[in-house]
Amino acid sequence: MTFREEFDIVFIIPSFTAGSGAIWKAIDYRFHSPGVLALAAYIRSNGYKVKVFDCNLEQIQEHTFIDEFAKRFKHISFRYFGFSSTVQTIKSGIRLAEKLKKVYPETKIVFGGAHATSLPSDVLKNSIADYVITGEGELSCLALIRGDNPNSIDGLAYKSSDKREIIINKSCPRISDLNSLPLPAYDLVPMQLCKPLIGTYKKIPATIMVTSRGCIGKCLFCSRIIGNELALQSPERIIEEVKLLYTDYNFRQIIFYDDTFISNRDRISVFCEQLKKNNLKISWTCSSRVDLIDLELLKLMKSAGCHQIMYGVESFDKQVLKNINKNIDPEDIFTAIKTTKKAGIEVRTAIMVGNPGDTAEILKNNIKQLKKLNPDLIQVAITTPLPGSALFKQAERKNAIRSYDWDLYNGSVILTDHENLSDKELKSWYYKTYLLFYLRPRFILRQIFKLKSFSNLKIALIGFLSLFPILFRFLRR
Repeated sequence: MTFREEFDIVFIIPSFTAGSGAIWKAIDYRFHSPGVLALAAYIRSNGYKVKVFDCNLEQIQEHTFIDEFAKRFKHISFRYFGFSSTVQTIKSGIRLAEKLKKVYPETKIVFGGAHATSLPSDVLKNSIADYVITGEGELSCLALIRGDNPNSIDGLAYKSSDKREIIINKSCPRISDLNSLPLPAYDLVPMQLCKPLIGTYKKIPATIMVTSRGCIGKCLFCSRIIGNELALQSPERIIEEVKLLYTDYNFRQIIFYDDTFISNRDRISVFCEQLKKNNLKISWTCSSRVDLIDLELLKLMKSAGCHQIMYGVESFDKQVLKNINKNIDPEDIFTAIKTTKKAGIEVRTAIMVGNPGDTAEILKNNIKQLKKLNPDLIQVAITTPLPGSALFKQAERKNAIRSYDWDLYNGSVILTDHENLSDKELKSWYYKTYLLFYLRPRFILRQIFKLKSFSNLKIALIGFLSLFPILFRFLRR
């Protein structure tokens, strides 16, 4: 008889594959899941035995999943299989769960993450999942593994004993003190496999960190799965984690993945001073709203190693910004980009095509303003009604969503009718925004002058080649 060591749970992250037509299809990048490693660390710190199987980081595809899983864990049994789900990975996760259930029928299936939180009933109805954990997972997952009665666990959804009813318990209270949580369980995944997105790093190895939960914004298109209440790690806690990644894992670039890293000016100021004081010579990037920065703070960030900031611009039209509840003014955008460049920090901007109220003239002006402000990088998306967003709820009420094939929710597919623009026009503006910005002589020359090493040349070539599928599709239209 084969001896099997019993573990309580293995967290499984399905592999993400960009859809056809998305620029990400041509760009190979991958990271660990910060949320899953935070959850794994918390469960482990409470005395339970945990594993993580990160198919995305390890690039394990569906057709080899069962063989790889059986090989990896041939001497281990699990009480629970826990799947992390985003809108782009939920279908893959459900298929993987079905494969596992055939081989390990006694093990319970749990889904969590952004998609499961947004649509718990849908996940339970359309999969073999036994449970869905909504919102932050720590407290709910611990209670489940501990053996608490499901009807007493806040943040849990499940099927009734006769499988005819779906029961959704009340939400679990938020964790307000992020400093009380253990450091993420980086030791449970092969961190050396992290591979950053081109144009977002100066040094390698590079990885990501998350230092807050929640977002102060109320944008129409954003899936706010845990609400607007903001919970922040202290600067000291951030430094502790940076030290771990720097010393134990040799990372020299940190990409802060917070929705809005610069949400508290004092926190960032102290963090920058501590970074310098501890002589942690990392490069780092972050995201911010355009209305939260000033030159003094940006100069301090630059001196502490920040080399790029990502701004969610979305549109340069005042009415469109109001329509999507962005709560910023075009002047805020102009000021932020100019001030960031003045501080010597690169600017990356996100722009959307197909916002409520968009017209051909507005989209043409977006391109004009991008050329004028000349950020270092742009990324473009077709406005998408993500589950959990106000935009999704509005579209559902109007019966306007064309497809619930979640694989299509990748930012390059039109999923609702637009009031002013046809599908053909929207696709054309999506492609043109990329091409008319990146294929300018001014931009190309700037990239050539930046080439100081073979790695710079390699990055530039990959970026240039990633535009070819977009150019090809544009010319075919």
